[in-house]
Amino acid sequence: MSSPSLTFADALTSLGEDTGSPITVRISNEILTLLSSQLYQSPLKAIEELVVNSYDADANECRLFVPRPGDDLQAVLVYDDGIGMDADGLSDLWLVGRSSKRELDYQQRMARKQIGKFGIGKLATYAIANNITYISRTNNEVLAVSVDFEQFRKDPHGAVPVKLNVTRIASWDKLQEPGIFRSACEGAGVETNILFDADPTSWTIVLLENMKPKPIHPGRLRWILRTAMPLQAGFRLYLNHEEILSSKEDIDVVSRFDVTELPEKRIESVSGKTKETWRIENGALISASFPEGVRGSAIVTKRSLHTGKSADLGRSHGFFVKVRGRLVNEEDPLLGLSPLSYQTFNRFRADLSADDLDEAVTAPREGVGESPLKDNLSSLLAEVFYEARERYESHLKELEKEGARKREQERSYVPARLVEHPIADVLSLPSLVPGQGAEADESWFYLEVGTKQEADELVKDLYTKPRTQKYKYQYVSKGRQGRLVEFNPKQSTFYLNQDHDLVAEYREDARAAMLLEDIATAEAVLEIYLREHGMTPHVVGELLQRRDSLLRGLANDHVFSVDTISQLLKDSTNDKYDLEVNLVAASRALGFVATHLGGAGEPDGIARFTDYPNGEQKITLEAKSSGSVPDLGHLDFAGLKEHVTKRGANGCLLVAPMYPGESLGTSSSASARALDNSISCWTVDDLARVVQ
Repeated sequence: MSSPSLTFADALTSLGEDTGSPITVRISNEILTLLSSQLYQSPLKAIEELVVNSYDADANECRLFVPRPGDDLQAVLVYDDGIGMDADGLSDLWLVGRSSKRELDYQQRMARKQIGKFGIGKLATYAIANNITYISRTNNEVLAVSVDFEQFRKDPHGAVPVKLNVTRIASWDKLQEPGIFRSACEGAGVETNILFDADPTSWTIVLLENMKPKPIHPGRLRWILRTAMPLQAGFRLYLNHEEILSSKEDIDVVSRFDVTELPEKRIESVSGKTKETWRIENGALISASFPEGVRGSAIVTKRSLHTGKSADLGRSHGFFVKVRGRLVNEEDPLLGLSPLSYQTFNRFRADLSADDLDEAVTAPREGVGESPLKDNLSSLLAEVFYEARERYESHLKELEKEGARKREQERSYVPARLVEHPIADVLSLPSLVPGQGAEADESWFYLEVGTKQEADELVKDLYTKPRTQKYKYQYVSKGRQGRLVEFNPKQSTFYLNQDHDLVAEYREDARAAMLLEDIATAEAVLEIYLREHGMTPHVVGELLQRRDSLLRGLANDHVFSVDTISQLLKDSTNDKYDLEVNLVAASRALGFVATHLGGAGEPDGIARFTDYPNGEQKITLEAKSSGSVPDLGHLDFAGLKEHVTKRGANGCLLVAPMYPGESLGTSSSASARALDNSISCWTVDDLARVVQ
């Protein structure tokens, strides 16, 4: 689809005659910029506003063309078969800050409640295009007017009057000639050859040209139109030939209830919070502030409602509140409420109608302003959610009761709602797979995810296939700085890093190993729980890193594993303080009661044991770290003897990486001095082997 160089707005004067009744428009550049850059920042909202105008015109059909990425034709077209606009209608269209749609005489002519009320929606198109042209048929007359927004920028300090010429289309055949108009009509599915037929007798086409470089995502637009617009039997909407149907998910519903089915205790709670009486009447919940009532229903689903959603397609969970048929909380699933239970909230959807909220709706209809009216509605919404949560929790309890009735070998004491379902929920969240994990490189800390396709398949399995076996635990080598565990949910297997300080400390003892595996399981699933509750990846990573450091520190604080002690001894030959600490730990492993001392004039440690029948024996502990062979002066045998005497010990255990003259054995000077001073000399490697 190619885009001709001459715009339709440029060619408009050649398509008919000037009516001689121009429209004078005054819009300051500041107002135009404010409306487009702040109130209507999204190009999708600008297109949505045009669709709203079609709905308010009592159209039965609305057709859109929006260019897809890569299309040559860069234009947007909106067609509707509504009441159309004559010369007065086109003039009223450009009244800014006031709309006649809510006036009594206008509403009496309309079959629907009107959505628009501010009269500024058409200015939203400035966010995506510089030119907007309206072509409308009514009373067998076709009129057109085109606006170049750049005209309003001539005087940035004031509203300079701009005259818009109204053209009466006389040569309809020219509109069917190749060009932007015809191409855009074809893209929208509008047959130009029937626009001058008797049926429809009225219609309006809006054409946007000179598009600005703002991306329009058709997928996201489709979601907005499906969710935000009042689609119904009398209003059919098409986007690029495809009909937009109201979204009804094919999902397993755990519980469904109407707002009028809320238990009496919840209605009383709302009445107490809002200080006004709520009651059920005519299929709605009614109060003094909501005389027309709040209507609708809520569901809780078996699976997360995030499943299968792409990041640009919008949400499918939370509250969907409509006013006069149009969604007003597109980006706010909680409508200002505090965060609720995510396990339920990710499975929760409430579609509600609250027309009395109209007075609190903000100009671009993207939100609801703070007001007592909104507060009252929020109190009701909270009770709707609490009822949904109670029903979902009852469902979970029933599932657990069913599990309790199974035979012992068939029971699962760790239900899927605690492991498999939270994993599936989190992996279903938009844009989480394969990146955006908590690790520094955006991988997951403990979870093995795989590719996007593998993750999607895993989600399906976790929801639909029950676990048929108990979890398995395998020990693998991932290096001392590697993570504690890696969980493969597809295999129901936890791979524990045998080099990790905590694992190395406890894996040898069978009972301790069972607790170790439970801790590793809880750590792996904790990552899932934190992400399920909406915590950002970098915060999750920081928390898990601190916990990992704590677990390592606790393991090293009371070392028990002889393998670990042996390795720590070998690793600390060049660090005086580490070697002191690890010597004390080694003494404890050999059966001594030992403590670390250190400091000036003190041995590095002291140890005692009972030697039957000779009674208690006491020795001092000394560590001499060195990167090379220490000389006799560094060993300071005389000083070590003083420590023995001061502490009333029977002797001294000295540990060093190596000794001078070691190859000479007992003939060396070091050996002789050691024997004279009751000092037993050990190399680090010798002591490590004895500990093992």
